[in-house]
Amino acid sequence: MITPLPFDSSLFGYPVGKCQIDESWNETDFLELATQYRLIYVFSIHPLQPHANQIRLADIKLTFSKKLHPIHPADPDIVPYSGELEESLVNLALESGIYSRFHTDPGFVSGEFEKLYRLWIEKALANKEVLLAQNQAGFVSCSISGKMAQIGLIAVDKNQRGKGLGKKLVRAAEDFALQSGAQTMTIGTQQANVPASRLYQSLGYELVERMYVYHYRP
Repeated sequence: MITPLPFDSSLFGYPVGKCQIDESWNETDFLELATQYRLIYVFSIHPLQPHANQIRLADIKLTFSKKLHPIHPADPDIVPYSGELEESLVNLALESGIYSRFHTDPGFVSGEFEKLYRLWIEKALANKEVLLAQNQAGFVSCSISGKMAQIGLIAVDKNQRGKGLGKKLVRAAEDFALQSGAQTMTIGTQQANVPASRLYQSLGYELVERMYVYHYRP
């Protein structure tokens, strides 16, 4: 019922697990098994009504998807980046996660959000998945797996917003994915991030999944 997460546990410094809700889920049984963890991510495609206050809604994750077609030229001002990890890029990565449950959940008090997003951008750089706008006005990371591509992190500098750069970054990621042989792009965001959802839908993305994410803490 509960799967240990060694990576998260090592990164955060305490036991972390995850639980995917199905028809057999029983809250009482879950609570008995959960005592060895300090944090458990609980995923459900339906909203829960937990009786225990240790289980609280942390996020409603939306996943958008789109079939890719080469209908626009690549933006010459947004190019793959393979340089050093500068603090300005780390700051953009942190900005990309302001709606993340790791940022909004007040139970994270030991820099978990910063640790996770710094490592995320480090890995994206190592895998050559980062596209950077001119003058570091924004960036997007895009991973490829066969015919599937996924945008991981995306952010626009606060001083550059309102200029259509977010749309250009998504399109640059699409071009990058097409050149790598991908045919479909997925993007995840939070239901609370209304501007992001509107942006993706304006670019032809369709909502394919809504996931309710709860955090258990003893």
